[in-house]
Amino acid sequence: MKHFQIPLRILAILLVIFIAWTLRARAVSLLPIDFDEDDYLRAGQEYAHLIRTSNWSGFLETNYRPEHPPLAKIIIGLSILSAPEEPLTPEALTSAGPNKFLARELVNSARTVNAILGTVTVAILALINPLAGLFLAGHTFTIKYVSQIMLEALPALTSLIAVLSYLKWKQSKRSGFNGWLVLSAISLGLTAASKYLYCVVGIAILVDWYLDANEKDTVKASLRTAGLWGVLAIVTFFIFDPFLWPNPITRLGESIFYHAGYASGATEVDNAGYPIWQPIFWIFFSPSVWHKGVFVFPFDPFIATLAFFGLKRLWTRERLYVLWLGIAMLFLFFWPTKWPQYIITLTVPLSIAAAEGIFLFKDNLVTWWQTRKTRAKIHYPKAEIRRALPWLIPGLIAFAILTLFPLLFQFGVSLTNFSTASIRDGFNGGIWRSISQGITGQLPTMPGEIGTRADKVNFVGLNLYPNVFSFIAYNNNWSVLFFNVLWTVLSVLLQCGLGLGVALLLWQRGVRLGKFWQALFILPWAIPEMIGAMMWVNIFQRDWGWLYLAADKFGKESFFAVSVNALEQSASMWLIVFLLPAVWYGFPFMMLAASIGLKTVPKEVLDAAAIDGASIWQTFKYVTWPLLLPLLIPAIIVRGIFAFNQFYLFQAFGFPDSTLATLSYNIFNPTNGFGRFGGQFAVSATINIITVILLMFFVMLFNRWSKAGEGVTYA
Repeated sequence: MKHFQIPLRILAILLVIFIAWTLRARAVSLLPIDFDEDDYLRAGQEYAHLIRTSNWSGFLETNYRPEHPPLAKIIIGLSILSAPEEPLTPEALTSAGPNKFLARELVNSARTVNAILGTVTVAILALINPLAGLFLAGHTFTIKYVSQIMLEALPALTSLIAVLSYLKWKQSKRSGFNGWLVLSAISLGLTAASKYLYCVVGIAILVDWYLDANEKDTVKASLRTAGLWGVLAIVTFFIFDPFLWPNPITRLGESIFYHAGYASGATEVDNAGYPIWQPIFWIFFSPSVWHKGVFVFPFDPFIATLAFFGLKRLWTRERLYVLWLGIAMLFLFFWPTKWPQYIITLTVPLSIAAAEGIFLFKDNLVTWWQTRKTRAKIHYPKAEIRRALPWLIPGLIAFAILTLFPLLFQFGVSLTNFSTASIRDGFNGGIWRSISQGITGQLPTMPGEIGTRADKVNFVGLNLYPNVFSFIAYNNNWSVLFFNVLWTVLSVLLQCGLGLGVALLLWQRGVRLGKFWQALFILPWAIPEMIGAMMWVNIFQRDWGWLYLAADKFGKESFFAVSVNALEQSASMWLIVFLLPAVWYGFPFMMLAASIGLKTVPKEVLDAAAIDGASIWQTFKYVTWPLLLPLLIPAIIVRGIFAFNQFYLFQAFGFPDSTLATLSYNIFNPTNGFGRFGGQFAVSATINIITVILLMFFVMLFNRWSKAGEGVTYA
């Protein structure tokens, strides 16, 4: 078998390259003209004209859209040299829509060269990791933005070369310069000369460099080499950015600081209103929603999910990729504009992490298969089963009536198009008729469309499920599913953090009135959720809420007025209005769970840690937290389910499509003013079934990741 490994690897690499080029060539011809393509084509035309006329001094004064350096635009100019010269593309405002009348021959030439660069990036990655190369080859956002007249293809390639060259230098175990480190610095300089944002890879390299030197206690010795590497990168940047030569400081400052003014004053940025977490959404989103028939399959959310599970494994294998991914994501959080093409800065490490996720699942599957016969099996004597049955049967009956039957009924309704228009037929046996006759083939399967109503209940089978899932995944620039998951993660993390913090404070020796404070903190949990939600509505309601009244009373300079302005003007601060009530309501439960868990921590273990000289943080990290985590996992799961199904809070604030629970209710309710979507009982039932499936999936994954069933095995 070893004799076939190299040929199979070569075949896999060639296959990945073929797939990458095929998908990118398809996108070149099928993608419509997008925003900014006219700007960058015009920039390329200017450089092409300078080259044709041998006006080399013109490069010193030419850089259309100077907020970005010129190298990638020069490449666009080189790509259209073979095409006939066309009139210069008209200049347009940044807020203008896509120019549909660009010369197609120029567009195809420029797009093709970018697609070639994108394919070369995939090929290089496939040489290192064929599976990661396959993921990058199929990543639809990457395909889109390296197959259009954009600036992403070249810096994506050079940033990858910078990383791989640095890693080759690191593997050579040399402290000084060699060819690999020179190539890394030159590639980083080319990256900066193409698009500034991609320079985050340089920060990741420096962080890894420092961590590696710190582990080897060679920080001082590494400073000189790192400094020379940085100087060479800066020199390369200036060499390949001729626009800076006449006045480097002024032009570089204007170019870099342009983005701050653009973010605060551009109409298109204000209209988009993207929040700080928008980059996370782009990672789990696919442009196949925008461009039907262009992409083979929306791989992006699956790649992002696999990457999440592969991060820990990737950190142990090569932490630089995780640093690259994390620093790029952190940078995008604070980058003023949050356009989707910016995530191309991290799709390479994302693909590598996704490959590690696949390997992790493969290893787990192999381990499970190899140990299936050695795992202990519990055998219960028949006599014990017979004695337990009388006690189990009432609970099983209640479970069947209260849980299984409603689920089965909702699943049955989801197989129909039951709505307010067919409510008479449904209550007269139409639901059962359509299900029974549809399953047996006596009735045809009708299309499952959202928003349509029939006067009789028809059988639609599973046709509603893909349409409903697409509806909750992305509809009118909003994803209920993404916000639901984001909300669950943020609210549970904050509730767990505050609850654990309060429990640790009350656990300390010498705390006075500990029981009083604990009872006081439990009060929010004792208030009915709807009543608590209405109380917070009275605080944050616009115009007449307590916060707004306080802002009017104390003036524009007061804390209340500043808070109101932040809530109304920020694209992200509005989430605080919901997180505050959620944390207020949910942290007492986590506090109680943590307090109970802390009481089970043996005093002898803490005394042993103190004798060994452990600090407070070391004691918590290596003693308290490992003992506490298995007891907190069930509480986290419970709070996670409650947060995922959050209803009263959002309903009280009038946010009808925030979570799947509120969406399902408002689609079910025919009198709630939810427009054409109200009163669709089958659609509501489908959402409920999808919610149950998602929760089961998330709970299983969380249990697997946390290893809650193993108990305390690592303290």
